[in-house]
Order: sequence, then C-alpha cells, then structure tokens
Amino acid sequence: MRELMDMYFGQADQIMLGLRQAIQTGSVADVNHLAHKLAGSSLACGLSAIVPSLRRMEQGAKAGHLDGAEASMAEAITSLELLRHAVQDHLRQFQGP
Repeated sequence: MRELMDMYFGQADQIMLGLRQAIQTGSVADVNHLAHKLAGSSLACGLSAIVPSLRRMEQGAKAGHLDGAEASMAEAITSLELLRHAVQDHLRQFQGP
C-alpha cells in the first residue's frame, strides 16, 4: 500500500504543478485534462476529498473559462496536503515507522 500511495502522491504533485502552470497561462484545455486526470486517480485510490475542487476546475474549463480556478486550486492544494498527512498517519499506525 505504501508504494501505491507514494506513486499516487508523486503523480499528484506533478499534476498539481501542471495545473498551476495551466491556470497561470490560461490553458483551458490543459486545466480540463489535468483536473480530470487527477480526479480519476484520486477516486481510484479512494482519496475523494480533493475531487470537488478538481471537478469545479474541470467543469469551468469544459465551459471555456477558468473563473474561480485559482480558488479551486488553493482548495485542492489544501486537500492534497490533508490527504497526504492522513495517509502517512494511517500507514504509520498499521505498518510501523
């Protein structure tokens, strides 16, 4: 499980960097693609807390705008860090240090 979570968070960090850049450059297509990709990966791993903010970004991008994307991105960053800490605590509790 630790390997799967390490892979998820490594990939999530890369996608979040891409999302931040796509928002800054106004790339609606990249925001749509990356938000969708991370939402799907998150759901597949059972880490759904980050999904609502990603879906908001994805829906805005599908509608052709990035209104509210920066606020959703900030929420996604917070959610990802909370998930990271929760998973680390869980792994420590059940698998040792």
